Amino acid sequence: MSYAVRAPSVLVAALILLAALWVPTPAVAADEPTASFGEDVITVTRGDVVEIRVQHSQPGTLHIGGDGYGYHLTVALVGSGTTTLTIDTYNSTGAPETYVSGGGNKTLHTGHLSEPIEPATYMMNVTIDGVERAIGQLDVTERGNTSATTNVAPASLNDSDSSVSPGDVRGVMTERTTVAKGDLAVVRLNESGLESALNPDDVTGGANARGIEITLNQLEVRPNREQQTFLATPENGTTVVTDFENDEVFVVWDTSELPLEGDTEEYELQVTLRGDHSDFVDEDTITARSRVRLVEPTVSIEVRNETVYPWESLRVNVTGETTLAPNSVVELRARAPGQPFLKLVPMTVTANRTVSQNLTFAPDDRGLTFPLWVRDYRDETEHTMRILDSEANLRFVDQETDGTFVTISRVNLSVGGFVAVETADEEPLGTSAYLPPGTHQNVVVEFDRRQLVDAELLAIAYADRDRDGNFSVAVDAPYRTATDGNGTDGNATADDNETVGTIVADDAMVRLEPGAKTPTPTATPTATPTEATAETTTETPFPVVERTPLEPAAAGTNTGIPFSPGLTVVALVLTGLAARRLRR
Repeated sequence: MSYAVRAPSVLVAALILLAALWVPTPAVAADEPTASFGEDVITVTRGDVVEIRVQHSQPGTLHIGGDGYGYHLTVALVGSGTTTLTIDTYNSTGAPETYVSGGGNKTLHTGHLSEPIEPATYMMNVTIDGVERAIGQLDVTERGNTSATTNVAPASLNDSDSSVSPGDVRGVMTERTTVAKGDLAVVRLNESGLESALNPDDVTGGANARGIEITLNQLEVRPNREQQTFLATPENGTTVVTDFENDEVFVVWDTSELPLEGDTEEYELQVTLRGDHSDFVDEDTITARSRVRLVEPTVSIEVRNETVYPWESLRVNVTGETTLAPNSVVELRARAPGQPFLKLVPMTVTANRTVSQNLTFAPDDRGLTFPLWVRDYRDETEHTMRILDSEANLRFVDQETDGTFVTISRVNLSVGGFVAVETADEEPLGTSAYLPPGTHQNVVVEFDRRQLVDAELLAIAYADRDRDGNFSVAVDAPYRTATDGNGTDGNATADDNETVGTIVADDAMVRLEPGAKTPTPTATPTATPTEATAETTTETPFPVVERTPLEPAAAGTNTGIPFSPGLTVVALVLTGLAARRLRR
């Protein structure tokens, strides 16, 4: 038999064998139902609310637990899409409709629970037409003890007409156990499983409060007294603010009405579960504690430069300490009696319970004396501010001396200082002793060297800038007129080497007379700062005396002694030099 004849037979045999070995694979129906859980494993603390999401393409049934768990709940899944259910694990002792929301019919196939669902791992599955289409797991964990920390917040937190939010509390509270009476003690509870049990409007431990009781207990029991305990109620100044999303509860306690005996009063906030009304415990259990130390509200301030001298900056630095809560705002007040002058400046308490503020006064405020204090704390904080003005004048008259001294007839210095005497060509001769603020008569200036000839001398008023009572030409500077004609403060420093305004000085002809004697100096000093009070003083503490020009002498005479023609010429020349000196 030829191969040509046999080939078709072999091909047919191979095809028959292949057909015998081939088994068709059944096709999946395009409309087969599907289901899945949003999360395969879901965890919830016993007592909290849990959310379960189920995706399903057709109606079905959600099963939680089973006979072997002592708890078997089924919930009908209606239609298709996503069904979201919430289960309140604390209120799970009633009918399913009372603690399960979402889905269709709810059926409990086991007996009703006598207490909240027990901590355990419960299987979950979804069936459609009796066929299991998805499985999951619900872990109910044991609740832990509630922890507590004490914080403080300013009383202004309660000033808003709207309810206080968790964000409002967090924004201003500071962790600290010491609370000034009148501020807010804020106890933050890190709650565990209290989400459903806690009723923010009632934490008095009764049935409506589900056994949760929050109290503030006085720790020190004084002789013949009973311990005082305050329930966290609105009548006692308490607001309970919840943030269950972050498992936090804030007990905000206004301490204004709490007793404070002595400098401090120790309290303890307690969270107690009352066994007769709580489904969590069989007997009373304290689940959280936190201390509150109540103290008196105090504020103290210091003014670094409460006396501002004419040559100093008009910027005043105020610092202080307080027991008030951080973020509290106090008002710094300054008022000049009898003057249209009032400053109201807020100061915010820092985290370290300090306050600080810089006040800037205007040049027109020079010469004012006024009280500075913190509102509501005047007795503890009042300071007397003195913004001193530079006022000076002197009268230096023609006279006779023995060449070792001269006498300045009258000197008025608003902030004290010296009188220096020099020649017309600026050679120093001597300086007076320190002159306190006020008016002085017959001020003697002794010369460092004898003046040997008759001469026109110049007396210049100097301020004691370093306030050490000793004259220093390098530090102390001449008094100057209040303005330079352009409204510029005559005592303001233009730079390190220049000043504005005209130097306060006077000149006189001094003649030698060997028998001349020094007169007795007298002084009329201004009242010291302690002698004047801010409440009664309405004027600058230093007398402001207008400079009186020298009275012209009779022609050709000075105290009855005639000038020679030559001396008159010399005097005119020296007077011109002195005038140029005054314009320095």
